[in-house]
Amino acid sequence: MYRILGIILLIWAVVSAQERQELILLHTTDVHGQIYPYDYFSDQADKKGLAKVYTLVKRYRQDHANVLLLDGGDLIQGTPLVYYFNHIENHLPNPMILVMNYMRYDAFTVGNHDIEQGYLTYVKARDEAAFPWLSANGLYPDKEPFFEPFTITERNGIRIGIIGLTTPAIPMWLDSTLYPGLHWQDMVISANHWVTVVRPQVDVLVGLFHAGMNPEYSRDQTDLLGLPNENASRLIAEHVPGFDVIFCGHAHRIYPYKADDPQYVGNTLLVMSGSYARNLGSVTLELQSSQTGWEIVRGSSIIHHTDTVQAAPEILAIAEVYHRKTLAYIRQEIGEVRDTISGKWSRLVDNPLVETINRAQMQATGAGISMAASFSDRFLLVPGKIHVKDVYGMYRYENFIYTIELTGKQIKDYLEYSARYFSWDNEKKSIVESDQIAGYNYDMAEGIGYEVHIGEPAGKRIQKLTDLSTGKPLLADSLYTVALNSYRASGGGGHLAGAGVTRPAITWKSSEEMRNILIEYIKNHNTLDNQVDQNWRLVLPEHATDQVEPR
Repeated sequence: MYRILGIILLIWAVVSAQERQELILLHTTDVHGQIYPYDYFSDQADKKGLAKVYTLVKRYRQDHANVLLLDGGDLIQGTPLVYYFNHIENHLPNPMILVMNYMRYDAFTVGNHDIEQGYLTYVKARDEAAFPWLSANGLYPDKEPFFEPFTITERNGIRIGIIGLTTPAIPMWLDSTLYPGLHWQDMVISANHWVTVVRPQVDVLVGLFHAGMNPEYSRDQTDLLGLPNENASRLIAEHVPGFDVIFCGHAHRIYPYKADDPQYVGNTLLVMSGSYARNLGSVTLELQSSQTGWEIVRGSSIIHHTDTVQAAPEILAIAEVYHRKTLAYIRQEIGEVRDTISGKWSRLVDNPLVETINRAQMQATGAGISMAASFSDRFLLVPGKIHVKDVYGMYRYENFIYTIELTGKQIKDYLEYSARYFSWDNEKKSIVESDQIAGYNYDMAEGIGYEVHIGEPAGKRIQKLTDLSTGKPLLADSLYTVALNSYRASGGGGHLAGAGVTRPAITWKSSEEMRNILIEYIKNHNTLDNQVDQNWRLVLPEHATDQVEPR
């Protein structure tokens, strides 16, 4: 009897094993050129990078039979390493693709910063990849996708479909020459179409999206420019049935916020895995065999942090030559700095950090007026040699420089839009810097004089606008040539739209990126100091407790 019972239990275990399986979906996004656990901006070790991620991936593959590894975009931009091998020694294999091929990624969705690198650069990277590059909504005029819209893969009889979508707000930031002949379709419209194509063919449907979950984040700007929603991942979960899992990106946030707290919208599990390869997102799906295939009976998610994880030696070995070449590049000396230059007060007073950027833009373009932001209030340059890495810390983005023509009124409205960054706390009698508007969206001007009256309502803060070339007031109806970066000129941040300019006439474009322009500016001047012309200042209401003085 016991022998028969044992046989029955054995048969039951075998049948149960055949009827139930586990599928693991691993996710990175917004890696931005991070392989080594190293910060090239500060030239020191850090706690991030694909080498650390791979250690976690190996553990999953050792413990589970059915594992997929996916990435959500913004891969080939963001560090001196990827810049150097995208644009200087670009005859070599792309280091990100080399590493990800070794890690055996299964799919990748294109991000806006991948497109920013230029057609030849991202096509070369795509062609080197052993995994598909997805984007169902980057369309030719005949509505055919430029990248693959989806891929279907299989694990032990389980068929998994993966649809890729890219934020369609790309025209708000990038010049159309970077994606020739393409337009970016609304994500919800595209998802509706491709779900009907892919869902009938698969047991599990995954959305691999380069877009965030908050559709309100930039709705005002995209609406003004007539563009689809920038961050439509949650909208798809709400309005497009059929997705089992949606991996989000672009926003550099972690979701779910708690360590193991799966978040569903309807039947769709939503996950976002942060940025810079500091985390690995993981979804575990339990599936039950059915007459039509496999059905999900349970899903869970967790975000793993890589800070205490050891880097995988294989990845370090593969990327070592790239890492060493990058170190040699960033350590090149380009000039000297006489005084400490800090970003700490760079949004509160006229500051040599922003003035240097503006003056470099004016010299490169010949424009009489320039707009620029402080990208980091943590930037610090101490007296001594200036290196290439310092320029990367000063200017963190791979923008080009454009010139456009604006009227005096439009310039005022542009600065009014920028000055929304500040508010006034009547109770504390002090300035408040916004936690809703990013610091890099507060622009400061050079070539004109003006005051920002913080106590006045937004829209009535910019006063005493003066053309410094003449010493006379800026004329509302006169045209002025203004230098600004390609992100702003394409609508990024909404400044131009806020000034009533939706499609500015671009009169000049640089062939060099702004960081190279800055490097040459510093080389030509050889030294930087702490002197500024005090062309603008914040004016506080009476009885203010804050003091805004040059620092």
